[in-house]
Amino acid sequence: MYFKLRYLQFCIFFGIILIAPLPVFAADQPMGIGALGRIEPLSRVIRISHDAGSDGANLEQLLPQEGDQVNKGDVLALSADHSRRKAAIEVTQTQVKVLEAKVAVERVALNYNSKEYQRYQALAKTATASAATADQKQLAYLQSQATIAALQAQIANARAEQKVAEENLAKTVIKAPISGTVIKIHARPGERIGDNGLLEMADLTQLDVVAEVYESDMPKVKVGQKADINVPGFTQTFAAQVRELGFQVKKNDLNDTDPLADRDNRIIEVRLTLEDKAVEALQHQIYRQVHLRIMP
Repeated sequence: MYFKLRYLQFCIFFGIILIAPLPVFAADQPMGIGALGRIEPLSRVIRISHDAGSDGANLEQLLPQEGDQVNKGDVLALSADHSRRKAAIEVTQTQVKVLEAKVAVERVALNYNSKEYQRYQALAKTATASAATADQKQLAYLQSQATIAALQAQIANARAEQKVAEENLAKTVIKAPISGTVIKIHARPGERIGDNGLLEMADLTQLDVVAEVYESDMPKVKVGQKADINVPGFTQTFAAQVRELGFQVKKNDLNDTDPLADRDNRIIEVRLTLEDKAVEALQHQIYRQVHLRIMP
């Protein structure tokens, strides 16, 4: 120690400048970009509603319960007028069958009247039959043709009504647009399907984190960057990767619990893909607020 002190005095006396490397502390290392985010399914949460127009519809039958898995195209619910519209289809189907049966009978009559008309036309030329009788046979033949034409028009009209009835029936059947999980039901049988729709569902096999990144930090964010996700209440940190950069600058929706934090920030949404092992742990945490850090 004595020699170190004497050496320092010597250097100061002769004006020698000592330059020592400064230690690099962890705080000086690039720490990435911090942000708040929320957990969302990759598919987004889809709100399922009715197709009954602005008047809405009452619910007759609800098939799945919250937590049930459904496949794309599965029937989720039937509205209250399903039975009535189904009966309307059955009525038009019966009408078509009755009219088709009448056409079949009239075709037999047409075939007979056609032969009779031709026979009496030939007889009238040889004076074997009167012209009046031949005219009656011709009239019967023409009437059969007109009857068949009228019945065919009625069949076409009934089939058009049936098509409309089938379209109306389809509006009473609510089907799943995707395969996924029913996460929230808003209406029960007997209730009216309101503005919130019938239910919400999502594909929970892949989860995202939607980060609200300050607009000033966006130039530092690139697709492919890694990120650490911290969820309050969970001891482990989850990994994620930047997948999509938003286009719109808007006011933040998420707020920190710190009372001194700024409540009116301008942010851009950035979507990150959560690692697969986080799905099982976080699939019951949809819209949960998280803290994340996007690494440089």
